[in-house]
Amino acid sequence: MAHPVIRLSALLLGWALLAQGAAHAQALVIDGEEIADATLMDAARKEGRVLWYGTWPERNFNPSVKANFEKDTGLKLDFIRLPTQSMYQRVTAEAGAQRLSADVLDITDPTLLAQFMDKGILNVAHKVPSFGRISAGAKDEQGRWYAFFRLPVALGVNTAVVKPQDMPAHWIDLLDPKWKGMTSASSLDVGGSAFATWVFLREKIDPNFWQRWRDLGVHVYPAVAPAIADLVRGETAIAAMGVTTVEQQAGTGAPVKAVLPPEGMPILTAWGGLTSVGRNPHAAAVAVNWIASKRGGAALIQQGAYAVNSDAPLPKLRDGTVFPPAESLWEIPKDRWEEIRTPVSEEWRRLFGRR
Repeated sequence: MAHPVIRLSALLLGWALLAQGAAHAQALVIDGEEIADATLMDAARKEGRVLWYGTWPERNFNPSVKANFEKDTGLKLDFIRLPTQSMYQRVTAEAGAQRLSADVLDITDPTLLAQFMDKGILNVAHKVPSFGRISAGAKDEQGRWYAFFRLPVALGVNTAVVKPQDMPAHWIDLLDPKWKGMTSASSLDVGGSAFATWVFLREKIDPNFWQRWRDLGVHVYPAVAPAIADLVRGETAIAAMGVTTVEQQAGTGAPVKAVLPPEGMPILTAWGGLTSVGRNPHAAAVAVNWIASKRGGAALIQQGAYAVNSDAPLPKLRDGTVFPPAESLWEIPKDRWEEIRTPVSEEWRRLFGRR
């Protein structure tokens, strides 16, 4: 039996170590907003990093999310980017082989989001500190997913090709015969943004938009990268394209600008949350808390994205134009996605000769 004095000394030593650990633990608080308490941050720092599978191109994600998150938290963020369809295939394959190691995951198609939840991949209930500052439609009631960011699609214009007096202002300008063979868009099958854009053009602008645009020789690209490359080179003059993509190219000196049509814009939403198999659950929780915070929202708007936190300001174009309120944007309701996804896709493929 241990001597009472020895037992007491050991107990006092344990208390001292706990107190020392508590003294070193520090909450993550930025501009008065607590993003993670001391206990979570202490556990996250021990993990040191978070692995994020996402759908936003690195050229936009890295300077807005990765760089600011690492600066604010001291945690390393490893980001793997894939388009939505490729992301779904990779995640399900890795999960099926029990090799999925992503801590955070986002995807732009709500039907695939629902499948991730059904498979138990995205099924971790986690209510962020800013839960009350997020609208009901931008979060799961249990906190299993959030609308991490929302990206508007507008008109991308090559200013070296399009004269100032011919500058388009409305979506219907894509159907002006003067631009025959000089407009472009991504294939509907690229992902959520392209699907939403094609549906928006037909439902909100002109019910015959698809046929009319096809007859005017719209260039349909299999991905965003070649579409923006041709717009920058002047191979096309006007494109239906994500604002962040156009703005990023404009920032490099390319002769392109984004035009926000007043009749509204479709948006691409990246829904995501904590995976059930992540190896760094505490660091991942800090990442989700951060992107849902006002501070995270302020970082997102640097790339022209709408933040999930309602306290974050609206994004702006490079010329200072403020984006319209998020409520004015057009989005396909989640329950309608599942209803129309297959028939709309099949109709579009028949019309444009795609498989």
